[in-house]
Amino acid sequence: MSRREPEPGKPATAPGAAGPNGAGESVDSTDPAMPTGAGEPQWRRVHRITPLLTAWKFAAALFAIVLFQVADDLARAPLPGLTLVGLVAAGIAVGILISLAYSYVAWRRLSYAITDDAVLMRSGVLFRRERASRLTRIQAVEVTQPILGRLFGFAAITIESAGGAEANLRLAYLTHDEARAVRNEILARAAGLDVSVPVADDLGDGGDGGGPEDGGDGSAGGLGDDDLVAAGASGGAGARRLAAGGREAPVRVALAPEAPEREVLSVPPGRLVGSLALNGLTLAFVVFAGVLTGFAISLRSTEFLFGWLFGLLGVLSYLWSRFSREFGFRLAVSPDGLRVRSGLLETRAQTIPPGRIQGIGISQGPLWRTRGWWRVSLSLATGGTGSESGDASAVLPDVLLPVGGREEVLRVVRLALPGITDDDAQTLVTGMVGSGSDDGWTISPRRARWVDPLAWRRNGFRVVPSLLAIRRGRIYRQLDLVPHERTQSLGISQGPLERRLRLVSFHAHSSGDLEPTLPHVDPAVAADLLAEQSERARAARRSAGPERWMLPTP
Repeated sequence: MSRREPEPGKPATAPGAAGPNGAGESVDSTDPAMPTGAGEPQWRRVHRITPLLTAWKFAAALFAIVLFQVADDLARAPLPGLTLVGLVAAGIAVGILISLAYSYVAWRRLSYAITDDAVLMRSGVLFRRERASRLTRIQAVEVTQPILGRLFGFAAITIESAGGAEANLRLAYLTHDEARAVRNEILARAAGLDVSVPVADDLGDGGDGGGPEDGGDGSAGGLGDDDLVAAGASGGAGARRLAAGGREAPVRVALAPEAPEREVLSVPPGRLVGSLALNGLTLAFVVFAGVLTGFAISLRSTEFLFGWLFGLLGVLSYLWSRFSREFGFRLAVSPDGLRVRSGLLETRAQTIPPGRIQGIGISQGPLWRTRGWWRVSLSLATGGTGSESGDASAVLPDVLLPVGGREEVLRVVRLALPGITDDDAQTLVTGMVGSGSDDGWTISPRRARWVDPLAWRRNGFRVVPSLLAIRRGRIYRQLDLVPHERTQSLGISQGPLERRLRLVSFHAHSSGDLEPTLPHVDPAVAADLLAEQSERARAARRSAGPERWMLPTP
């Protein structure tokens, strides 16, 4: 690979800094201003097994809708039982055929391309849609394997881009080896490396590749919708392009070697189970279920239990989602960034490139305090996180450490935010467990005890060279870390009771789900912090490294 030099005259943009369209965007690739790199993009297809892996979802939804509409009519119909069974079987067969046909057409209309500037995707059956995710806006690349994919060796790629869930692209399905190769190529291009490989001109026996209809230089210029680079069944070696007439021909696709990685920590399953058992929601569930059971025994009736059944099932679903998603958690570091692997039924391998983390949240519930456990979550500029597979675990926030001790927390935070020094680490420890103004922390004034008698001495902030730290909460401890260059906006709010006590709340907004708030602070202190933090954010963005982390800093 050769190092790609920055374009002359083009200023570097700070990682995560808002561009002209906001923090990030998914743009229409028909926009002439959208960069597409040198030459025309080489379009590829996902694997041909995709219709079979996706059709069952559509068939199940269709069957459920039809059954809900006609179930009563079938039950009242004066037909023999065997005839009813035949009708139901015929309906299922028709639903499967319709879903297979729709999935096949959707697969034929789905293609993707990777250029030096963006990942492009075309999709849509009735309405055609073409989307682009700029490489400089990519926040994470995730390879997921649902349970069926694990059985047959297939995986999906989710490209999380700044700008919200609508900006994310999902390529499903590829072989697992090919999915990893595509991920490596995306990350290498996003880093600024040149991984382009010329497309082979020879289309095989009788082919006339390299002619005028193919652009003469092996590019895809002049090819129609069917002239795509189709994903083969064995990774990069099996990549193929559909030539005119439907013939498939081998084509050399740009592939990058997988960056080496080093595992830094893992979470044992026993610790994960223990953390869920000591979760406040679990305790509330056990107590509430016990109370309901006691009422049912004393009243000798279970009818009233059905009213609470769905609520209890919702709690169980959340706990199961946490366990299933965070099972087998491992964190590794590589030149591509941080790599998080986890999953029980659906496995996921998420790679977060350097400079994409917008903030860190460190939390501890009251029951975890007895074991010294903490949870580290992260914020990305995606507005939506996790897998797009549609299961309940997709609503869970991304984590860098589901449960771990203090030393593990510091190790993870220093990997995620490399600017933290040894002195800063000691400041973070004080932020996690300390109280009062020790170690330079600025806390709420004494009059705040009237609105927050338990936590007023703990609520406070501390500025270190690389970030702003905000802590709050006495029973439920929370420490939020916002790098200066990731600060998107700052604000001050005041409620009626705070106005009476001459207090305000300070807000440091960054992209993503993290919302650091410092409650009940003196107005003069908050005004000074707002002015100083604004200047720190501007200075940090000017001195930040390039978004393509392998390029030299200009």
